Amino acid sequence: MNSSIVIANHHDKNLLPNLINIIEKTFDKKDSFYFDLPNEEYRMLMIEAQKNLNDHCAASLICKNILPELENYLETSKFLIQSNVYLRASRPSKDPKSESIGFHRETFYGENMEKAVNVWTPLKGVSKTNTLRYIPESHLIPDSDILTSKKEDPYTQRFSDGHKLGFQYAPKTIISGVDLNDDKPMIVDNHSSAIFSGNLIHGGAINNSDSIRFSIDFRIIRSGDYNKYQSKQSHFSSGKPYFIEMN
Repeated sequence: MNSSIVIANHHDKNLLPNLINIIEKTFDKKDSFYFDLPNEEYRMLMIEAQKNLNDHCAASLICKNILPELENYLETSKFLIQSNVYLRASRPSKDPKSESIGFHRETFYGENMEKAVNVWTPLKGVSKTNTLRYIPESHLIPDSDILTSKKEDPYTQRFSDGHKLGFQYAPKTIISGVDLNDDKPMIVDNHSSAIFSGNLIHGGAINNSDSIRFSIDFRIIRSGDYNKYQSKQSHFSSGKPYFIEMN
């Protein structure tokens, strides 16, 4: 809790297998088949699996499973969920910049996202050594104290499949204000999700295992904290309003 993280473990026993089954309908071969697949071909498969997860209303299902924890965390039962869940499918032995998101907080990539809350769910192949990482208590650091630089990403172009998967075409890199050497692993057991502040510096989930690492994530926000006229109004990946009511 010192770092705003709560682990919610109320998942129905069938939820995780059902979500994994949706992914495996696209990734239906042995993991090794995908290791040397060209980046764009691999991302096309990720887009297909991500679309299927969203068609299955994965974000709503996860929220309903951990609703007591979410309501307690937000201190309200009235909240909105991101209209597009992101699939993270990191292969081993790849350039981390092509397969994972660097350290960031949500205000780096969205106006008025300081009150957003993240929900992160490991699905398959996630271990203590390749899990999401975070900087303890970094949600307390003001944006004004963090210096970043921005440059074009060699793997992701604007409006590309990578962009739809949540990779940044012009990512921000933290230069100062945060001690990135203090990072810790976010340990989340099977059939559980992590809930944490969008201001917590997180990312850097490098896959050093011998299999593909699958997880999904999305944002939620209290209904009273979201101003659609001052924040993102639509989601590039879903084509829907950025935040929607839970189905």
